[in-house]
Parts: sequence; C-alpha cells; structure tokens
Amino acid sequence: MKSDDPWKGIEASPDTSGLIGHLVLEGLPHEVFRARDALGRRILFLVHDRASMSSTSLPKMAGLELEADLRKDDGKAMLSVRLENQNDADIFARFCDDIVMTVKDAANETTAVQAFIGRTWKWHALLKGARKKTLSRQDQLGLIGELHTMNDDIGSVKGIGTALEAWRGSDGAPKDFELSGICIECKARGASSRSKIRITSEHQLADVPGQELVLLVHTFAAAEKDEVGALGLHDMVSLIRLKVDTERPDLRLMLEEKLDEAGYENGHEYEVVVLHRSTESFLVMQGFPRIVPGNYQEGPIEVSYDLPLVQITPFEIGKQELLQLLETPE
Repeated sequence: MKSDDPWKGIEASPDTSGLIGHLVLEGLPHEVFRARDALGRRILFLVHDRASMSSTSLPKMAGLELEADLRKDDGKAMLSVRLENQNDADIFARFCDDIVMTVKDAANETTAVQAFIGRTWKWHALLKGARKKTLSRQDQLGLIGELHTMNDDIGSVKGIGTALEAWRGSDGAPKDFELSGICIECKARGASSRSKIRITSEHQLADVPGQELVLLVHTFAAAEKDEVGALGLHDMVSLIRLKVDTERPDLRLMLEEKLDEAGYENGHEYEVVVLHRSTESFLVMQGFPRIVPGNYQEGPIEVSYDLPLVQITPFEIGKQELLQLLETPE
C-alpha cells in the first residue's frame, strides 16, 4: 500500500520570499522543515547557526540537489536536499524520513548538522555501491600504501587528523600528501616484484616551490588472511576509522568522503592481503632521476615511466631525517 505523501498540502513557495517551510515534527529540538520551491519541487532542509557549519562537503547524487548555504534574511545557515525528478517521490520520502530520525537523536546542533550530512553520504554509498567498479589488485595495493603512510608515517608524528587533512591522493592530485614544508608521494610494491616503481605522471616528482619532496616506497609481501599482522584493504580502512573515531571524530565524514573518492566501497570484496616488509624514504632534489614538466620543450604530456630503485639509492634518507622533515611546525 502506498503511503501518504508527506509533501501533500504543502504549496509552492513564492519566488520572492524564499522557502515557506513546514516544521517536520512538533517538539523536535532541531529546525527541520519540508517545503516546495517555486517550481513545486520537494525539499527537506535544516536551519542552524553559522557556528555549526561543517567543512565536510555534500555528495553529488543523481536526481537530487544538495546544498549548504546562508539565508539572506537572517544570515542563518541551511542544509537542504531537493528532489529534481518528481517520479522518485516515494524513495525521496524514505530518504528524508531517515535523515529526520537521525537528526532527531542528535545531542546538539553541531551533531545534528553532522548527522544530516552523514545520512546523505550513507545513502550516496548505498545507491552508488552497486555501480562502483571494484579496485584492481594494483589499485588495492596502492590504496593500502597510502593508508599506511597516513597511519604509520605521518599520523604517528603529526596525528591522524593532520595526516587525513593532508591526504590528496584520493582526489587524484599530483602528490599523495601535502603538509606544511613537505609533500609526500608514496608507492607500494610487492616483495617479489622487480625492484622498480611506476611513476604515473610527470607531475608526481615535480618540485613544489618552498616545499621539500619525499618519495616513500613501501614493500609488501603477499600473505594469507590468518597470518599474524596480515592486512587487507578492509582491515586497513578499519584501523584508520578506529583511529579517527578515537582522535578526531569530527573528521569521520571527511574520511568517508575521501575513501569514496579513492574508489573504496564497504560492500566490495578485495582479495589483496599483505604484510608490510619495509619502507624506504628518498629525498627528491637536484640530480634525482625523473621526468618533470619542462624536460622537453613542447614535448609529450601525461608521461608514465618505470624508475629502478637502484638509480635512486644515493638519495635515500634515514628514518630520523624523515621525522625531522615531518616535525616541521604547521
């Protein structure tokens, strides 16, 4: 049996006076409203103080428009989700009911905002998961290497929050991590593979003005799931989530957003299981063998190449020197 439309009886808002909202539940401690815009499209929105605004972005979802904005009349902040295709009104109602019930249990306005955004990301993951391509074995190993760098190399010195905020590899930036005074590019290789790494762009090892550039090479050995210390991608993600929840719970949504951008999906099966064997650190500086923009005048772009580790041995630095570079004040 089809349920009643929660937007039934709500008239379209006039063009000139913004949205005319209907409070969702009487006695709800947070200001959640249903409304229709000037075109009659269904909207759910949360009104809150500017001080409670979140830096976490909203997902992009087909058929929905999600916005975080400031109201012109009183300067208050507003989170909203608008249904573009009215044929999906039934599922939109369930989506909004889920948001309302989650926000209702929030202890304060800040957590209410986080709850609203969090549910949008949960639904985004649910709807997208079936369509997302499973990461290849090499991509799984590469993501394990980036998360290892975040947790063990940067997080152990700067804290997991700083390491997470510095992570750029998830969005395809030239460098995997960008911190104050230092950029880090990390590579993951199998212990039984040839002693080389793959550089996938002429920008990966390019200098950054005012920044030191370090190349980390992680070596992993294939392992069985029951071996002590063995980790798969789901295991590595669980470790990171636990540390973020413990040290910086305010950044949990940022972590989920970045994992999604990196292609990770909770429901996928990942077959790569490894043991971390070693990490070698190299300081990229004058004389380092590399291809960077400007090597060839009007030459090729999007250059990929293999770099034998033996060629960069003279640029290897010890753990103590890496720690000193990481300890640069923010």
